[in-house]
Amino acid sequence: MIQPAQPEQAAEICAVIRRSIAELCVEDHGNDPDKLASWLENKTVENCQRWLFNSRSRAFVAIRNGQLVGVIHLDKNGYLYLCYVLASVIGLGVGRQLLQAAEAQARQWGLTEITLESTATAWTFYKSQGYQLMQVPVTADGMLFYPMCKSL
Repeated sequence: MIQPAQPEQAAEICAVIRRSIAELCVEDHGNDPDKLASWLENKTVENCQRWLFNSRSRAFVAIRNGQLVGVIHLDKNGYLYLCYVLASVIGLGVGRQLLQAAEAQARQWGLTEITLESTATAWTFYKSQGYQLMQVPVTADGMLFYPMCKSL
């Protein structure tokens, strides 16, 4: 079930983000402890509360069997900041459902496009959902990121 994220879920959301990065984004961080630590450094409960619960953005979570298993965050400018799921739900359509919720929200705001910077791990997922590469991948913090967009 996809539903709007609630402030009291910030700790669970942060845990999902951190686990997803550590367990699923190995292609990006290569199990390099320094890269992983750098990526996770700002993924705190306090930052999640600040990022996700403000008047300039909207976040949704996926709940499966009573457990929070995914999160997505979109700002009112149409930038998708994050979309993470747990390894246990890969291939079950949870990421697609979260993305559909964010796209529906963007349409409600009157947006005509969503943009994002995908990790190497996620770019084939976004491509399968109609997102297109906007330019060549860029390198930041020793990792490749793929600037992508989708017209709504």
